[in-house]
Amino acid sequence: MKLIHLGASYTPSIMELETVETDTELTFLGRSFKMRAAKVAPPKFPQGYLTYRGARYKA
Repeated sequence: MKLIHLGASYTPSIMELETVETDTELTFLGRSFKMRAAKVAPPKFPQGYLTYRGARYKA
């Protein structure tokens, strides 16, 4: 998927996360469903230099 923000085109990095159903029941707008939780904790943000709107900074 290609996105555009402020005229700059980019492709987002999509992180797939495996989940499992829990015993917790939730209700939203009158509908009930089971909560899902991540099987493994998501990875931490990369360390080092990042770029935001063309400006580099250290994480």
